[in-house]
Amino acid sequence: MQQSIEDIYKNSYEKNSVLIIGCGPQGILATKYLYKNNNIICIDNREDIGGQWLFDQYNEETHPNLEQSAFYHYYGVLPSSLYENLQANLPKFQMTFKGFPPKPQYQDFMKAEEFQEYLQDYCAHHQLKKYMLFNTFVSSVRLIKNLSEEEKQNANQLLTKRFLIEIKDSSDYRQNIRYLQADNVIVATGHCSVPNYPKISNLDLFKGQKQHTHYFRYNYLQKLANKHLVIYGGSQSAQDMLFIILKQTDSSLHPQKITLIANKGIIDTFRQSLAYKEEIENQKLALAATDVKGFVSEKSLILESGENVENIDILLFATGYQYCFPFIENSRDNLIEFVKENERKNCFGPLYKRMFCVREPNLIFLGMTFNTATIQQMFERQAICAQRFIDKIISLPSQELMQKDFELDLQKSQYNFKDGRDFFKVSHFTGQKIEYEYSKQLCELAQMQFDEEFNAYVKNIFVPIAENTVLKGNYPWMKQQKVSHLIPENYSPKEYLF
Repeated sequence: MQQSIEDIYKNSYEKNSVLIIGCGPQGILATKYLYKNNNIICIDNREDIGGQWLFDQYNEETHPNLEQSAFYHYYGVLPSSLYENLQANLPKFQMTFKGFPPKPQYQDFMKAEEFQEYLQDYCAHHQLKKYMLFNTFVSSVRLIKNLSEEEKQNANQLLTKRFLIEIKDSSDYRQNIRYLQADNVIVATGHCSVPNYPKISNLDLFKGQKQHTHYFRYNYLQKLANKHLVIYGGSQSAQDMLFIILKQTDSSLHPQKITLIANKGIIDTFRQSLAYKEEIENQKLALAATDVKGFVSEKSLILESGENVENIDILLFATGYQYCFPFIENSRDNLIEFVKENERKNCFGPLYKRMFCVREPNLIFLGMTFNTATIQQMFERQAICAQRFIDKIISLPSQELMQKDFELDLQKSQYNFKDGRDFFKVSHFTGQKIEYEYSKQLCELAQMQFDEEFNAYVKNIFVPIAENTVLKGNYPWMKQQKVSHLIPENYSPKEYLF
């Protein structure tokens, strides 16, 4: 009888053991770089690779066994899924792994299903799925040295490693509970599942529909027809909502009016938009550069500016996500702490280089950064850093020095927002200075070369596109841009550089 990957992992003692949580892009990269020299297993709650790129037709309203779902039981929501037919916000050359170019027939700004196919091809090429375990939920990660005698006995095995991991069936959190051990744990679960909800006074007064973009599926568009939709927030999810609703949906399903409420910088950008000029001029798209103060009746709210927004049918929150790791948070090991505002978990630490847990460096977080214009290349560098640390090719500074480095990074990130929300934000569209700085830190840590060619393409091709579209309120135009003719055919970052 052929052994399962779980049994092979459990019964292999001769190699250093690594448990990876999450089979999205970052978990795939970690698996690829670590399997050669380590005994690894990559575990995912879903039935296949891809993370949020794997489209899930179910949400909390339609899931057939919601109360039994392990993810829902521990997180209070289901894992996020990108919308149908969504296009990426970056050209495909910036989303490719080194040495593995995307197919030339893919759109320059790939659809989600194209990138999902790319991930499948990458896994097949490197034969990675034999190291992966699906439909399995990680419910606890504990330091063995801190376990009580009762907890050690419950594991029902000789404990010889650093971590004890509890896993169970993802379809039912009460079923098939068992334990694995690991010398190292990599968390690659992403940070787009637990929605943020800003504090709004008297929200219970509102009698219309309240929804977060987390729950959006295309069938939701039918609910918007001839309604007054208020979108609160102006970042990428809000941009995608406006693009889908106003530019990709039949006019018969359009709302009667959309009011976008966001900060002044975002609204000022929209005011100069040519892509939405017609909608803004005829008041189909109204703009409010402020925050919501509270509701004053069952269909109206007041803004911090003192203005009222009337006759609201639907309030859509495009307000981002929290960082959430119940498999670590619920333990007594005290490995991470969150920077919070109104119980919203904006960031966490202490982490060295936004990756390594300072209090236990063998616990490594990958892919937590956001707003990066070199999305997969940055995450690939993180995976290489983790691999070279685990394989003892590189070493980390002392705990004291790592703590100081984290505190300095956190302090810098609080220049605009004291609540820490920018800690994992490593770039802005203009100039990419912060991202380059962080990428170079990863290169220095892992002792790899900086890819000057790739970054020149980003600076000379993508940055001007972003400046002429997104930064001028013309987000819908960005994804129509053609860039493949500006870079070498079948391009991907050079394998020998990093």
